[in-house]
Amino acid sequence: MTHVTRKAWWHEPLRLSILGIAALLLVGVPLWLVLVNSFKTQGEAARLGLDLPVIWNAASNYREVFVNSRYLLSLRNSVIVTVCSEALLFIICVPAAWAFARSRSRFTKLLYPLVIIGVVLPPAVVPTAFLMRLISLQGTLPALILYTVGMRMSLVVFLLTGFARGLPRELEEAAFVEGASKLRTLWSVVIPMMRSVLWAAFVIVTVLIWNDFYGPLFLLSSRSATLTMGLYSLSSGVAKATAWNTVFAHVVLVSLPLIVVYILAQRQIVEGVSQGAVKG
Repeated sequence: MTHVTRKAWWHEPLRLSILGIAALLLVGVPLWLVLVNSFKTQGEAARLGLDLPVIWNAASNYREVFVNSRYLLSLRNSVIVTVCSEALLFIICVPAAWAFARSRSRFTKLLYPLVIIGVVLPPAVVPTAFLMRLISLQGTLPALILYTVGMRMSLVVFLLTGFARGLPRELEEAAFVEGASKLRTLWSVVIPMMRSVLWAAFVIVTVLIWNDFYGPLFLLSSRSATLTMGLYSLSSGVAKATAWNTVFAHVVLVSLPLIVVYILAQRQIVEGVSQGAVKG
């Protein structure tokens, strides 16, 4: 009995120490590399060192990013695409996932694999670009929003359906007995029970949409460029390929909105995931 107690005493600190070191090496060091080199001159940043700058050039680097990559315009476009795409995704996918989880019809069972097959298939960017050209949407934000909804729908439906199948039916049946419509039951009963997986899907989809590159590359014009396209414009070309100071400054500015969103939604995300783990 004493042996088990001693093992438990040192095992937990050792595990936490290993996880802390791994997090420092895999996350902390790359973050520090990006941040500190965004403050350096082009010559210093080209060496990709972890030391502090000899000459602080932060103001010039970030000003160049704002001007050359049209950061504010790209930020607006990225926000519009992300917000509109996620709104459409959840409006479509939440009822669809509930239907797939509860329906017993053969048609629905055959339709579900076709819907989620997009999880494993590569995105059809080039055919989508031709389609958008045919309907006169090529180069516009609505084209990218429609493409994003189509590309991410399979993943969201897959995540939500798997969770919805484990929800108890009793509360839904009680709502039907009380006279609630299907829409009312979905809004008042099902969605609150799915809060944990909704937050998880929100985080995953936000990161995927925000960092998407190939969709904007093929579907948007330069006037509708997103933040990832702005980063591409800074880092492309032989002359600018080694301008790591401005590239890293742009990476910081691209990541900043995601960090702000996470800080604002951190409590809801943690609470939702914790409740989902307790239910599971």
